[in-house]
Amino acid sequence: MPAKTQIIKNLCLGTCLWILATILTACSAVGSSKPAALQVTSTPETAVFLDGKHIGKTPFFSDQLKSGEYTLKLSASDTSFTDKITLNEGTLTVIDRDLASNFQAQSGEVLWLEKNKTGFFVASIPPGAEVSVDGRQVGQTPVLAQDLEAGDHKVVVSLANYINREFAIKTSAKFQLSAEVTLALAAAKGANNIHSAPSPQAEVKKIEILKTPQGFLRLRKDSSLDSQEVDRVPDGTQLEIIQEIKDWFQVKYQDKIGWVSAQFTKKL
Repeated sequence: MPAKTQIIKNLCLGTCLWILATILTACSAVGSSKPAALQVTSTPETAVFLDGKHIGKTPFFSDQLKSGEYTLKLSASDTSFTDKITLNEGTLTVIDRDLASNFQAQSGEVLWLEKNKTGFFVASIPPGAEVSVDGRQVGQTPVLAQDLEAGDHKVVVSLANYINREFAIKTSAKFQLSAEVTLALAAAKGANNIHSAPSPQAEVKKIEILKTPQGFLRLRKDSSLDSQEVDRVPDGTQLEIIQEIKDWFQVKYQDKIGWVSAQFTKKL
């Protein structure tokens, strides 16, 4: 994505967080219903699904959603992204994702507002990344910055061997702004602009399929028991974790990528 386009997109994300916090707080004050809001942007353009229901394509925005926990899926022709998100009533959740066929080359951030809290909280995948706000180091993820003034800020998240992630935020004294940032592995992107500080190679996380009544665990296309079965993984098989969400692991088995239920697995 061109740098100018990314800057414009990031500024829009920060501004929307500020505006929606004001609008939805006002709705609450006059006693009307308190819907949740969601904004999703992506590169490339993708279809957007909530709990398996197609709700539009990116760029997507709605401020009339019910609060609660959802499974979000972004899907393009040769790539996809799935995550569990929580939409809080009266606030906005913002998701920006750069997708790639290689999951390790994907990057992005999820930003949301939390009531009755203050500050700016940042977590990252992988953890231990350096966070700077307006050029000032605030610590390694996960980290909570409590001393930011309300207003516009520029955030940079960086980690050795990963591509820096930059985005704009607009903080408020009435909410805690939280961000979960995913960094793309530089080797997977074939990029040279990696963070220069030395760091050990990221640990590869694995799971093992436990004993099941049928002797195998179904590999499914999506993170749902109703999803299509794409293969069967024998008991005792060890698999590398590509992505983890609540109750599910995305893994690669032979030449196929899919999801297995965490119920019959253990982390190694």
